[in-house]
Amino acid sequence: HQNFSAGNNENSIEAHIGINGEANLDFLNIPLTIPEMTLPYTSLTTPQVKDFSLWEKTGLKDFLKTTKQSFDLSVKAQYKKNKDEHIIPIPFYAKDFQVLSTPNDIFIPAMGNITYDFSFKSVLITLNTNVGLYNQSDIVAYFLTSSSSVTDALQYKLEGTTSLTRKRGLKLATALSLSNKFMEGNHDSTFSLTKKNMEASVTTSAEVQIPILRMKFKQELNGNTKSKPTVSSSIELIYDLNSTATGTINHKLNLESLTSYFYIESSTKGDIKGSVLSLEYSGTIDSEASTYLNSKSTRSSVKLQGASKVDGIWN
Repeated sequence: HQNFSAGNNENSIEAHIGINGEANLDFLNIPLTIPEMTLPYTSLTTPQVKDFSLWEKTGLKDFLKTTKQSFDLSVKAQYKKNKDEHIIPIPFYAKDFQVLSTPNDIFIPAMGNITYDFSFKSVLITLNTNVGLYNQSDIVAYFLTSSSSVTDALQYKLEGTTSLTRKRGLKLATALSLSNKFMEGNHDSTFSLTKKNMEASVTTSAEVQIPILRMKFKQELNGNTKSKPTVSSSIELIYDLNSTATGTINHKLNLESLTSYFYIESSTKGDIKGSVLSLEYSGTIDSEASTYLNSKSTRSSVKLQGASKVDGIWN
């Protein structure tokens, strides 16, 4: 079953599509046979897979019950018109003749608000997506997409917002977030520009959890030109490779600059520990470097330290 509608009036333009139907999943019942194979450039051989049923062996049969599945799909788009107008003046010069009436301005309608909604529903999964672009005192773009499912691995949520503010200069702000069984992440950034200063800030964090890896990551970047141009950056990483190797990495960077001098410093620290063939090992590294430069002199310094240990072999 399908339905379609559209409309256009003085306030908005919109369209909608809806579909209800059935999907036939009988092809999942067809048994699969994969012959034994030797991996290229190795002596490893994969075992033969015979009469493997995706419907039976993956658990789809238990929660779907039947290969005849119904679904609903809906798509809606809307544009809300803006009554405001942008005025562009046009100078007109007439020296040798007289024009009775001449348009002095061009009127361009201001951008309105745009929204888009999508949804898909079935027994296995439900998907939703919403997108919007709004032109008000600020310009704002927004989107949200998410899913819900009987299978945890298929559930996710991704959301983002971007806004442009035009008061007392320009400011662009962006925020993103992702959540899933295996991964979570966030990103925030702002860029602002005024007559006296430019400033930027970026923060990104992520966390991964899968059977062979657990990892946390964070990165920060800041910069401004208030009293002097400065930039600072930091990165932090924590990881665990199924207890075979665990460790951390930290990196920092600072930069200052004026017409009279230039200065940069950086530091990196890291450590690792784990076990291989029942042997425990560990290691550390620590490095620092800095440089100062002006019209009369240059100074630099470098420091590097490292250590490693394997039980029963070296220290």
